[in-house]
Amino acid sequence: MRLLTTFALTSSRFTGAISTRTPILCAHTSSSSTDSSDSCDAMSSALSSHLERLRSNKKELLFLDGGTGEELFRRGVPDDRKIWSATAVVNQQYHQSLKDVHHSFIDAGSNAITTNSYGITPGVGFSRDNMIKYVDVAGRLARESTKEGNDTIVLGSLGPLVESYRPDLVAEHKRGVEDYQAMATALAPHIDCFLAETISSIEEGSQAIEAVGNLPKVSLPMMVSFTLNGKGKIRSNESLAEAIPKVIKCADEKNVNLVGVLVNCAEPEAVTKAFEDVRSNSRLQGLLEERHLLLGAYANRLTPVPDQWSLETSEEAQAMRDDLSPKEYFDNFVKLWVNELGVQMIGGCCGITPEHIQFITCHLSKDT
Repeated sequence: MRLLTTFALTSSRFTGAISTRTPILCAHTSSSSTDSSDSCDAMSSALSSHLERLRSNKKELLFLDGGTGEELFRRGVPDDRKIWSATAVVNQQYHQSLKDVHHSFIDAGSNAITTNSYGITPGVGFSRDNMIKYVDVAGRLARESTKEGNDTIVLGSLGPLVESYRPDLVAEHKRGVEDYQAMATALAPHIDCFLAETISSIEEGSQAIEAVGNLPKVSLPMMVSFTLNGKGKIRSNESLAEAIPKVIKCADEKNVNLVGVLVNCAEPEAVTKAFEDVRSNSRLQGLLEERHLLLGAYANRLTPVPDQWSLETSEEAQAMRDDLSPKEYFDNFVKLWVNELGVQMIGGCCGITPEHIQFITCHLSKDT
């Protein structure tokens, strides 16, 4: 999430042991070319073959990364309260620190890393030209962080254009589509899949989907990830169960290959509520099966953020919770999401560290 940390972004009811799960390693084609017509098709083809493994076996998992922003700050990158973790992209002196963060999640077992393009938006003052320039840099640094022969995939972050958590401040539709299209064009040569994340309303998600659909000569797949309020609803007060059919319909209309719907940058308790709602909806379950749509979750470690939170009044970063250690995050939430609620893509957002990811990958790769 841009505004607080990952700028690029309940009760324990589980019973029984976790089944043996093999992490899915999604292949990519490394490319430094700016010609997206060739590199994007190749990467999409490689990714698709591995996504099919997830679809064909519900016990397979894809391990995502954690909160890039907080990890950058832990490593000494300044927490600029205007552009936040985009500092690591704008200032060349921090490029290696950003690559080190990407490496740390890969070493922890992440099958996917996310570009640090989240905070490079008009909402924090980037001009269109500078946005394109630095989003391209973020994509390149992420791709360079994947080792040759490594099957780590790169997800291209498309975050809120104006302000996170604020559905009332979502850009006007046409302008939003144009800005997302500029970002997506810059990301495309470097990534395997677009990830619209910390989306606060169905309208905001539709803008990102339409933008990806408008890209010429690009056939990359896409995921959409919504942020939730404490009640387990999208910040617009729309339900996840309501949103899923609508983003599917939008993707179909715009000829976008939607491969997953996720939730991120929310309290893990809210994530549980949202997926319980989805799980209890038999018609929706049928649609998910029919469309082979994957579900994912990467919660944050933040204390609750108020509904009317604003960049203009936030002088300090949101406080972290002290009850979400790697073991607590895993035991109280991740196990439930994976074993009972159909979630196959797992990671973390703000405050979720490489140590959290390593704990998850170790414990979900073997019987416990």
